[in-house]
Amino acid sequence: MDNKEYKKEMQDIIINLLKQDNYTEAYDAFVMYGKVYISDEFIEEYKDILYNYGPKVSVICMNCEDEVVDNFIKKQNYNNYEIVRTTKEDSYKDIIDYMKNTDSKYITFLENNAICSPSKISKSVWRQELYKDIQIINASWQYINSDTVIAHPDIVYKNIMNDKFYSGYKIIEQSIICNDNIYGSLSSIMVSTEYIRNVDVKEPCYNSDRINRLALLFQLLMNANMAYINEGLLSLQVDYDKQKYNKDREAFYTLIQDIMPDVYEEVGERVRGEVLSSKELKEVYNNKNIAKSITFIYTDKGEYYNVKPIGDEAVKRGYSVKYTENIKEKAEIGIYCQHVCYPENSRFSMILLHDMAQGHNRWPNIWEIERWSKFDVGILPGVSWSERLKQCACMDYVNPRIGAYELGYPKSDIVYDEGIKQRTQELRKKFNMKYDYTILYAPSWEYFNKEDDFIKALSSLKVNLVVKQASWPESYSWVTDSINEMRKMHEGILDNLYYIESEESIMVALGMCDMVVSDESNVMAEALMFGKPSVAVTDWLIPDKNPPRCADVTMDYVIKCRKAELRETVENVMNNPDKYKSVMDNGKKLYSNRGNVCKDIMDLIDYYTQNSDSDSFMDKKITVDYSRCGLWI
Repeated sequence: MDNKEYKKEMQDIIINLLKQDNYTEAYDAFVMYGKVYISDEFIEEYKDILYNYGPKVSVICMNCEDEVVDNFIKKQNYNNYEIVRTTKEDSYKDIIDYMKNTDSKYITFLENNAICSPSKISKSVWRQELYKDIQIINASWQYINSDTVIAHPDIVYKNIMNDKFYSGYKIIEQSIICNDNIYGSLSSIMVSTEYIRNVDVKEPCYNSDRINRLALLFQLLMNANMAYINEGLLSLQVDYDKQKYNKDREAFYTLIQDIMPDVYEEVGERVRGEVLSSKELKEVYNNKNIAKSITFIYTDKGEYYNVKPIGDEAVKRGYSVKYTENIKEKAEIGIYCQHVCYPENSRFSMILLHDMAQGHNRWPNIWEIERWSKFDVGILPGVSWSERLKQCACMDYVNPRIGAYELGYPKSDIVYDEGIKQRTQELRKKFNMKYDYTILYAPSWEYFNKEDDFIKALSSLKVNLVVKQASWPESYSWVTDSINEMRKMHEGILDNLYYIESEESIMVALGMCDMVVSDESNVMAEALMFGKPSVAVTDWLIPDKNPPRCADVTMDYVIKCRKAELRETVENVMNNPDKYKSVMDNGKKLYSNRGNVCKDIMDLIDYYTQNSDSDSFMDKKITVDYSRCGLWI
């Protein structure tokens, strides 16, 4: 009998057992079929067998509010489960006794901050039934704040851990060493009752309810083989009680000392460093005898102009300054603004944003992919970015070792720079512009004739059209080819069209214009430094994916339209600027500390590397009452 015939025969057996109302045998045969074929159309079509006839599951609700339990009950598609409500009066001894004596085949948990998908129980049971020698199934989770996702399942582990088996002890050990929670919470696991009966589970006795629950989780994991389901079955609300942070933190590390003393010894220096004061950190860093030498890493002209104002201030203070495109350059003090960085090559490292719209399709948490915990200091440009960091700071990877500071955007210091003004006047004189009003076209990507769209829509207006394309590295020659093609098509044909070279600072172009038209570029944020409005064309294509996507414009400080509406929108902005005042006002939270940004950045560097006493920048440190609590949320 070949495989197809065998598969069909098994399906027929299951269907006939259902027709005979022999549901127990039908379920057993369904599980046997699942162990062979894991997942296919037949399993999907007959999944009600699992929902209706699967084994009994106990759901232990850990002192949950009635509303939390009721919402859980309403959603689940699995039918054979028992709700076990516990209260403050129930001891952990009572809970442990119940777990060891229940007639349920599996046990899962529910906590107040957990929101489970409808298939949380059913998919966990299915994995338990299919996997031999697995005692615990762990469902992946995300962190939310109200309705906002602030952290997804950790991308570092997501792809490598799905449907693979792991030692629970090793998972806890890896989490503590890497400061990255991959063990979850009680709400994320489903555990075999037979396994619990053979494990010595002791009553937790820490002075924190949260850590007592975690201690129970760790005891269940320590001797278990476990597997993960990466299907988004659980959301954990970050409803953290800030007043309990210090107590929870102390109890957590006491727990680690108790169960894994060797691991605690390994991470002890890092743990102590997390609570050092600024003065204590100053002593630690100044003892490194860091030389008065700064290396600025850049990979394109935009990044170069981002950091150059800091370099100019550093030169005034007697620092040796170097600019390099070698992203792995060894440095005494390394300053970075890339998406991919190597701060381990610097004795003191600082990270700035690449641009104001950085990772806008991942807001609020850009740090999931671009991790700041490997840097000494992070610099944020204004209130809006500080608020994003505060939302996500419960994740360790968000937090630089010394901290993050809202010191501002370096280029905002040079908005009124005489050199910028002079260069702007030089270009105006060179171009001999025809009209008083100027519109700047500055896209993130030149693709699919966007420049042509811009010119055709606006060239007949009594305005100057200025094109400023980004400077692209050689590896993006196909983008450069598009830019050159557009310029060859249009230059010299219209008497109100002007081109600024890509190597020129965008600050000069912004100084010349009255309005910006773009797709999703950071230029629209930078225009606000000059008080200039921007129009984003939302159906212009961005070729950073295949197939290309439409511009992702989540920013509330730009005016949005489709390309068919571009001319009408531009005319409205020109003729009725007050109509868009609220949009412009949204941009006021972008930039802080204008005029003192580079001074404060260099004061910080002086303080931590050259033993300076000037600490006026310190009041701009971003304080979060419960940062780095992701290990015990």
